[in-house]
Amino acid sequence: MAIDVIVRGIQGATVVDFHGRLDLHSRWHMKAIINQCCHTEFEHLILNLQGLTFVDSAGLGYLVMSSQQFKDLGRKISWIEPQGFVGELIKNLQLHNLIAICPTEQDALS
Repeated sequence: MAIDVIVRGIQGATVVDFHGRLDLHSRWHMKAIINQCCHTEFEHLILNLQGLTFVDSAGLGYLVMSSQQFKDLGRKISWIEPQGFVGELIKNLQLHNLIAICPTEQDALS
């Protein structure tokens, strides 16, 4: 299964919902979407990772790199904490030290 991505606007933010596998091949799709968000979202970008079932090093590396680039633009970025294997991986890597990782969308907005 490839990755499915839904981009939706809410008050004060753009939310990108990811579903499926984020790997070497699907990261190009994600890259195009994140690049577009860099040009259109000037407040807050929320990456909802709850629907991810798998992430490899290429996908995770791009998530971290793009999040840092968005922050370097002076904008706020948050992740919604993924579940299962992907969530455990992110916890074990202690990525919360680099990126705001929230349990829910409401938490990310506050």
